Amino acid sequence: AVVSTQSTGGFVIRLNKVTPNITFRKKEKGGINLTCVVPQSELDLNSVKQILSEYRISNADIILKEDSSCDDLIDVIEGNRVYIPCIYVLNKIDQISIEEL
Repeated sequence: AVVSTQSTGGFVIRLNKVTPNITFRKKEKGGINLTCVVPQSELDLNSVKQILSEYRISNADIILKEDSSCDDLIDVIEGNRVYIPCIYVLNKIDQISIEEL
């Protein structure tokens, strides 16, 4: 679940997710260097270049240390994501009627 409201000040909250293990570093020149520590199921050099071109980034070093998705890379590039564990609470009293009380 993604919660995005104006009261968060432009941050997007990711519930029950961990921070992606991706290293992203912009640089002045040298193009895009992609290093994959583990095999990737979704991201390859072409998809990474497409994502970076959306953000007008043409020079960067990227290290993928886990099998990452496009959303994970975008979260790291934007850098304004907050990862919070949550607890779901179900109030069972709401499931019974007033007559049963």
